[in-house]
Amino acid sequence: MKNLIFNPYTHIAGTKAFLSGISGIIITGILCYLSHVHLDGIIDIHFADAGNSYIYLTEGIIDLACIVLIFSLLGLLLVGFRFRFIDLIGTMAIARLPIIIVPLFAMIFPQGKISDYLMFTFLKIGTPVTISNMDIIGFVFMMLIVILILIWTIALMYNAFKICINIKGAKMALTFIAGLIIAEVISKIIFISLNITIIPTR
Repeated sequence: MKNLIFNPYTHIAGTKAFLSGISGIIITGILCYLSHVHLDGIIDIHFADAGNSYIYLTEGIIDLACIVLIFSLLGLLLVGFRFRFIDLIGTMAIARLPIIIVPLFAMIFPQGKISDYLMFTFLKIGTPVTISNMDIIGFVFMMLIVILILIWTIALMYNAFKICINIKGAKMALTFIAGLIIAEVISKIIFISLNITIIPTR
């Protein structure tokens, strides 16, 4: 069971993984639109309005594109052409599937008031908002969910890269960490250049 959760790639890969992963990313985008969950980076999840509805549907695709670009280049540097691009993009798409859990929970525990409160308190954007103890409890619960989902997603990405390029040890770990950081930076630059910003939900 543990292997299936953190390394499902022995059961699904290639075109099947790609189609499943892309479908999941699209569904996640729709759920993010309905729940105001904002995916503005490889490992970024925020609860706020993204400004335009189409952004929710494109964020996941942009994130995946950044991941695939960087890890493909790293794969070429490490093993040349001894890995299949379709396997990398498919397994990395599958690695993003756990994120679908966040907007589902966000529908049960909406974070709009907390987001507006934080935006006004720290950035002076929007209007004053009063929050309750239940709002705070819901926020803390969602933060725990987000942390667990991001850990799960990163573990899946690590195993995806590991199985695609077939190397192990410190070299693999350091390369993955470097790739994740670079992909995150590039994704943030893209979102900033596209003027994708978080705005108050009210």
